[in-house]
Amino acid sequence: MENSNMKNMVILRDLPSNIVEEAIVILKSSKKVKKLEKIDRPKATNNTEKISKDKEYILKEAEMLVNSYVANIEKNDEKNTEKKDKKYTNLKKYNIVITGIAIIEFIGLLIN
Repeated sequence: MENSNMKNMVILRDLPSNIVEEAIVILKSSKKVKKLEKIDRPKATNNTEKISKDKEYILKEAEMLVNSYVANIEKNDEKNTEKKDKKYTNLKKYNIVITGIAIIEFIGLLIN
């Protein structure tokens, strides 16, 4: 595969599923979403309905796994941003205190 195509792909391995072993997710480039249109399909026979139900089950399981994976990543990202915000505020307070002490020391040197 070309390197330009690989940057829009994500490979999910070790998924908690009995059916899906590995999932390859190909991400679209940022394009505008078109309006939904209804497509009329002819009715299928019983054999094709059974096969399509099996495929739908597999697809739904894969979709569920990908959704849970993405939700887990977003949850971890939120935790990381909270930690970073907390560290940032602590460093900001520390910087203000150190700057105040440095100014007081500088004024003390000027007076003596």
